[in-house]
Amino acid sequence: MASSKKIVSPEILVPRIGEYLVQKKIITLPELNKALFIQLEKAKEGEEIPLGKIMVEMKLIDQETLDEAITEQLIRFRDALEQSNQQLEQRVQQRTAELQDALNKINELNQLKNNFISNISHELRTPLTHIKGYLDLMISNDLGPLSEDQNQVLEIMGKATNRLERLIEDLIMFTFAEHEQVLIIPSEFDLVAVTQEITTHFQTTYVQKQITLNVYPETKSAFVFADQKKIAWVINQLIDNAIKFSKKEANVDISILLKQDTVTLKVKDDGIGIQKERIHEIFEPFHQLDSSSTRKVGGVGLGLALAKKIIDSHGATLNVDSNLDVGSIFDFSLKRLKKLK
Repeated sequence: MASSKKIVSPEILVPRIGEYLVQKKIITLPELNKALFIQLEKAKEGEEIPLGKIMVEMKLIDQETLDEAITEQLIRFRDALEQSNQQLEQRVQQRTAELQDALNKINELNQLKNNFISNISHELRTPLTHIKGYLDLMISNDLGPLSEDQNQVLEIMGKATNRLERLIEDLIMFTFAEHEQVLIIPSEFDLVAVTQEITTHFQTTYVQKQITLNVYPETKSAFVFADQKKIAWVINQLIDNAIKFSKKEANVDISILLKQDTVTLKVKDDGIGIQKERIHEIFEPFHQLDSSSTRKVGGVGLGLALAKKIIDSHGATLNVDSNLDVGSIFDFSLKRLKKLK
């Protein structure tokens, strides 16, 4: 049995050929309606016939006129498509230029912001150094004896200047990190010893809040290869955050876990916690989850942003798991040296 091959007419690409022929006054509207009626009747019988073929069979037009009309319509469609593509390309180019201009402006603003922060930080550092120097002289009674009340005031002022100094150092480190990746100078050091030294400092600093710091090392020492100064800064920041967001008489647990090739440090608190959908916000610079004027915890919102940059620069990840009103766990892992002492 021979198979019949269906030939597709070019007319199928011009669905409104009848209206075009009427507009060109090649046929009349009643003639078009008659041809459409015949096409509909044929369709009911299961025979699909192009409208142009019906009009040729009705001798309303000849085949040459139909072909010319179809060709002209196809040329119009092609020209319209090309014009539409050109307009679309122009709009894309225009929009791309607008986005690039907006990006350039954002980069300029970021540069201005970084320059401002860097300049103001360095300008603040000099007078702060003088203030700290004279405070130390007064506290040590080098400028004469002081009363107990005066010593207490000076002690408060000393803590305030220390806090201000830390904020300025954070700002300087942040502006440097914004310009390029944080510079890492790795060396061998004992993560357990560094952590215990930091916790000892906190235990003497936060006596009034009665926070208990528990260090749980799996071994007496755990040597890693990283930037000791910057990792110590991160640990200090994580513990400081845990204490600030904990209630009085709370526990902060610092665990050091040994794995095959890494050492993991975890800081766990039983504080206020963070909503799951807002965890990503804590790593945004200059951002505080509680930005109200009545917030109880200070800071400019740089600590965790900088901590993340430092850990990222070590090729590691600063992880966080938190539940609102339950507490938070921060952890990161460093390359382990197979060297136990």
